[in-house]
Amino acid sequence: MQYLLLIIGLIIIIKSADFLIDSSSKIAKRYGVSSFIIGITVVAFGTSAPELVVGVVSGITKTNQLALGNIIGSSLSNTGLIVGISAIIMPLQVRDSVVRREIPILLLIQLVLTVMIFNGQLSRLDGIILLIGFIGFMVYIIKDSKESMKILLDVEGDIDTDADGNQLTLEKMENENKENLPRLFSISILSLISLLIGGRLTVEGSTNIAQSLGLSETLIGLTVVAIATTMPELITSVMAAVKKEPDIILGNCIGSNIFNILLVLGLSTVISPIPTDMSLWLDIAVMTILTIIIFVISWARKSIKRQTGIFLLFIYISYLVYKVITAI
Repeated sequence: MQYLLLIIGLIIIIKSADFLIDSSSKIAKRYGVSSFIIGITVVAFGTSAPELVVGVVSGITKTNQLALGNIIGSSLSNTGLIVGISAIIMPLQVRDSVVRREIPILLLIQLVLTVMIFNGQLSRLDGIILLIGFIGFMVYIIKDSKESMKILLDVEGDIDTDADGNQLTLEKMENENKENLPRLFSISILSLISLLIGGRLTVEGSTNIAQSLGLSETLIGLTVVAIATTMPELITSVMAAVKKEPDIILGNCIGSNIFNILLVLGLSTVISPIPTDMSLWLDIAVMTILTIIIFVISWARKSIKRQTGIFLLFIYISYLVYKVITAI
């Protein structure tokens, strides 16, 4: 039964992610907002919904060490698994603004979290600080979206990722303008709800399967639950890579990591403080190292190519293998 729940959850996630990418991209075109901004807000928030559910529920039940492991594990999955696979499918071009602002912001947040964790406990004050940081980040995003460069459209009606200046034909433009905006928003909202439902089914199925195999709660949070709750980001990013929407991939991964730490972990900690210990040092170190690698490569090459994607994926898989072996 648990395996069936897992399969059903994944199917729901796959279809919902596809609808979400299409509708959010069209909304971006209609309003002239960059797809990166859409990715780092709407899509990132929606695909972080499973982590939010885990964080709130575990906070209420005072078992939110699972939530902490889930947040760290999800961050590892986003930077190692998702960016790695997406870059293998399609080299990811990185904007200067991402290198100068978004990635450094994520790195700073991860370093702050590291200091908090090694204090021995994530207190309610720490949670409040994280939530204040989340509010500040959202204010920054809203302000930045107003100054964001408007997206270009090619002759096919898709985002002009190569900036070659091709625009919509008159016929295409008329068809785009006829697109029912309330319908697009409805599809986006329903897709986000479906992602939440699919993520919930995936988490429950994965957790029960892991427990039946005798795995520890910490390992479940860092690996099985983290991978399960990262499935929306993974599927959304893979779909975006296939549709040649690199800005959505980067925005989704960066935004999800920031949302998870500031909002999900902050909210869970405010509900119930989380005791921590030095056993998390390796997980924190790998999480930070992966972010630094992406930052350095992006700063030096302005893109994340296939070789880097393979390297990131190798580090992530090696980390998982080590965690499983040491747990056994």
